[in-house]
Amino acid sequence: MRVRYDRQITHLRDDLLRMGSMVEYALQRALKSLETWDTIEAAQVSKEDVNIDEVWRSIEAETIRMLAIQQPILATDLRFMTVVIAIAGELERIGDYANSIAKRVRRATSRPSLMTPPNQLNEMATLVIQMIHTSLDSFLQQSAQKAEDLVSSEERVDLLAEEARTELINQAKNDPIKFEAAVDMLDVVYALERSADRATNIAERVIFMVTAEVETIN
Repeated sequence: MRVRYDRQITHLRDDLLRMGSMVEYALQRALKSLETWDTIEAAQVSKEDVNIDEVWRSIEAETIRMLAIQQPILATDLRFMTVVIAIAGELERIGDYANSIAKRVRRATSRPSLMTPPNQLNEMATLVIQMIHTSLDSFLQQSAQKAEDLVSSEERVDLLAEEARTELINQAKNDPIKFEAAVDMLDVVYALERSADRATNIAERVIFMVTAEVETIN
């Protein structure tokens, strides 16, 4: 019975990592569509968001089923499964942010004037993708140290976001015709900043899973 249960645990872990890969890819594609104003790519990101949601629901359902049938359950297994549900939820939200960026790309191309993304956006995008990848790698390796390494990246993203917002607001003030375009770009900045927060949330869950201690790094 335990051997079968261990296989189910492994399957659950693999599904979560697969979901993480899907979310990383969606965010990368959304950001690429912003870089090139590719509305076809952006539309595809939005269309495929449903696939991320399906995996999320499947992970939740399977985890709840395993919690119900496996009795008694080890404390380590209980932490693992509750953390899986939590991480899946964080990934689903990052997928939503990727979809939000894609929608903004499609909307922005219909504006009277496009706005060039601020310089800070490229560094933000790179950092956020790295943070998501690192948080999932910390889950795979069950490494609390790797999870804690996200602190400096999260702080850098917050700083870049503030700088980007200031630049965008100033551009809108200087050229009112770009006001709506600036709003679109501010939403992209917000989506990236929140994605970074979600990545640190994942890291906090990993720390709890490994150490059984609650630690706030966000």
